[in-house]
Amino acid sequence: MAYYIGTNQECEDYNQEVTVGENYHGTTTRWSDIIENPIQVQYAVIKNDKYHSDMQEVEVLPESWYPPIPLL
Repeated sequence: MAYYIGTNQECEDYNQEVTVGENYHGTTTRWSDIIENPIQVQYAVIKNDKYHSDMQEVEVLPESWYPPIPLL
């Protein structure tokens, strides 16, 4: 699964473009949830192959998006 990485607004705009383009308005009302990087000010959205974006495309989110969970 590929992702686009950008600002929160870029991801929201892309999500809205796909949502409208795919006519989601029933049970499904959004293409994807926006994923926030917990370490940096970055956001990601799942890529839809029908819709291109100038945001950075990655096949998988880097490990920095999944910091280790501290042991108790």
